[in-house]
Amino acid sequence: MASETATHFQRESVAHDPMTWMLSPRRMFEGLSPIEACLDRDNCMRGVLVHGLSLGLDFDAADVDFLLKDDDEPNLQSRTPPSGMRPDNSARRSTGRARLWTATIAYTGGNIMLQAFHASIARDPEDVAERLRLRFGAHIAARADIRLGFHPASPLTMALVPDAVADAIRKVERDLRKPANLGFAVDIEQRIEA
Repeated sequence: MASETATHFQRESVAHDPMTWMLSPRRMFEGLSPIEACLDRDNCMRGVLVHGLSLGLDFDAADVDFLLKDDDEPNLQSRTPPSGMRPDNSARRSTGRARLWTATIAYTGGNIMLQAFHASIARDPEDVAERLRLRFGAHIAARADIRLGFHPASPLTMALVPDAVADAIRKVERDLRKPANLGFAVDIEQRIEA
């Protein structure tokens, strides 16, 4: 967690001292300082996720736990996420024509912590879901948040997609009629295995 904290502060040019953050009580650790909290695996995973994805400097534990949730529910769309993290219902609507779809995945299970972003041209969300199943397997792909269009303000998108790639995605989204864009796809993932 200390390494992720320092990297986050450097990457985002945070004006605070990372060691001060590590020694101060935090909501996401129920009032414990991160240096005390990281002795517990769940708290350590919370800290690594928040800093690895540059989500901010403190969160309610329930909001972070939602991102770390590892269960057997078949689809993220069926879960009720915390306030401010509600999935876009547009993934349930098929447009019948080629459109830009994006997906994000936050998965923790066994010895893997995975964050992923996907963008591609497809006719409906089922096509995108199948691509994700082929890439990540059914268990992980079932946790995907599939949305119509590009949503650059979502936390995982902000953390994983570089500005140049975001610009390319926006350009394709504006001009879907070009034949060259029909095969467009982007996959970005960050995987930690212990």
